[in-house]
Amino acid sequence: MTRRTKLLTATLSLFLLCSITVPVRANPLPLEPADDHLINEEVDYVVGFYFREYSFGENGVVDYRTARQILTAEPGEYHTMVIEAKEFPLFYWYDRDQDGQFEMWID
Repeated sequence: MTRRTKLLTATLSLFLLCSITVPVRANPLPLEPADDHLINEEVDYVVGFYFREYSFGENGVVDYRTARQILTAEPGEYHTMVIEAKEFPLFYWYDRDQDGQFEMWID
């Protein structure tokens, strides 16, 4: 399987997942937390997104996630990659009750 085929398959899978998710509009999505609430971040070059995970309650439980589209990726020092991503996320996930049930928003 070529890299292009893998990327296309991953992208289609992500969009299919998004299309079957029912948006919840009962409560508004809170603004993205500040960096002091950041728990983890990950770059997935295959799907082309930069993911960030936060804990609103600052208890180590992930309850807010975002995904920004990667615009460019270039080799950096020490076998790392330097990325440029869109300013605002494309996808948001929020677990209001910290029960593992995330609501999803698409911007």
